Amino acid sequence: MFNQNDPVGKATEMTAKLFALMADEVLKHCGEEEGSQIVRGAVRRYGLMRGEAIRASILVDGKEVTFETAEEYSDYPPNHAWDCESQIEGNCLREVNRVCPFSTAFRALGLEQAGKLYCEEIDLALNQAIFGEIRFERPKLFTDGPDAPCEMIVTRL
Repeated sequence: MFNQNDPVGKATEMTAKLFALMADEVLKHCGEEEGSQIVRGAVRRYGLMRGEAIRASILVDGKEVTFETAEEYSDYPPNHAWDCESQIEGNCLREVNRVCPFSTAFRALGLEQAGKLYCEEIDLALNQAIFGEIRFERPKLFTDGPDAPCEMIVTRL
């Protein structure tokens, strides 16, 4: 059950604020185009690193890499920091986040566009590293409106 005061969520918000401020500085100093490429590249590297570690942990334990084992081996400690619904049907995961520590932090600073660079890359990179070839869709993102949720659909190919 979602808890807006979850300690993992609060720590994540602080880290997300640091990310947003750093991304904003990169964008200011390098310009929108080059700055976006730099920030996206760093987030992608980070997501691939995390995803590869999750995948390796699953395989070391002799388990199959599935949406369920990816969640079980998540690198976040157990928490209730996200107000999220996940639905798995066959080779497809649909996740809707109504509240997330990242979007909360980005909105609090008014740095939604800088934060958006994180959100557009992190889940794609994580899922590619964990599952290999996928189709990734992001039908909704928190920047769609003041209370907009984020939605992602991951299909294993």
